[in-house]
Amino acid sequence: MTALHPTFLHRAMQPTVPLVRADQHRDFPPHWDKARGTLDISRDNIVPLTVIKGAGHESIPLPKGENATTADFHSIRTKTESPAHFTSGFYKIEAGPERPATYTFEETKYVLNGQIDILDEATGITHHLVPGDFAFFHVGSKVKFSTKSQGLAFYAVTRPIRTPHPNLVGREEGKARL
Repeated sequence: MTALHPTFLHRAMQPTVPLVRADQHRDFPPHWDKARGTLDISRDNIVPLTVIKGAGHESIPLPKGENATTADFHSIRTKTESPAHFTSGFYKIEAGPERPATYTFEETKYVLNGQIDILDEATGITHHLVPGDFAFFHVGSKVKFSTKSQGLAFYAVTRPIRTPHPNLVGREEGKARL
């Protein structure tokens, strides 16, 4: 497979704040207390987010003679404890109180519609994400979600299922009742 054109990668990787790989963060990895199963998320250990505005709006050129390609744009080595799960789903938020979250797992969110505001407590920056924007939450990230209207995002996380989608339970390909 042919690699993506370097200018595409350069434009797609323009963050709103400087990118800091989790393994380069001065306090990473955060301290795990295995006996209690807790994570030390003191102010000094909070890991900043990675945000790529407009990631979903970039053109993905097809290699000559091909009709499909991949366009990976973010990868890390997981910092969650093994064995890790990989779970995906949808995040929906409506106007109301802020929703705090402290991350003991990795998560990526891709905004599909509406707007989602994310206060990154590591930097004090509030990111206003709209359709096509991407955010990555590292182990150790601490945020507050909010919106003035509503927002919907697709997410993928390195944790087990917590809240099954009520309209999709049992509809996995291997369990479908066609």
